[in-house]
Amino acid sequence: MTIYISTQVRTVLKFKEILSFNRGLNRGRYLRLMALSSIEILGTIPLGTYYLVLNARSGIIRWNSWADTHSNYSRVVQVPAFSWKNTHDSAFGLEMFRWSLVLCAFIFFAFFGFAVEARHHYRLVYTSLASRIGLMTSSGNLHGSSHACVVQVASPLFTR
Repeated sequence: MTIYISTQVRTVLKFKEILSFNRGLNRGRYLRLMALSSIEILGTIPLGTYYLVLNARSGIIRWNSWADTHSNYSRVVQVPAFSWKNTHDSAFGLEMFRWSLVLCAFIFFAFFGFAVEARHHYRLVYTSLASRIGLMTSSGNLHGSSHACVVQVASPLFTR
């Protein structure tokens, strides 16, 4: 007798199996990682294709040797902005490279910087710093929120 298991049940079982192998991996972290990976794939393929086409348009230079490749390696060429901004492809490529790094950092922080674990660590740092400068903190429910922090002044410098 053959038992047929639906694809949803198999997917759930496989997901639980993956989570059971790694203690530091929970459902939220796994889903954030998969979403970040999907965004990375959807962003890298078009951007990488654009850079490949841009470099292929400029032509292929014949490779001579490693000595030729590394000659003048420490030389830094300063190019005035009016020179590289006149060519649309080079200006767009440089600016795209520069700002894509910033965008990637913001996307990464959006996925992992607002997680429950990260907010817990931010709270620990805040209470540690506040106690070192003389502020007493006590976390508790403030209007039904478990994420509130009440700061009480404990230093005579801050009282009138």
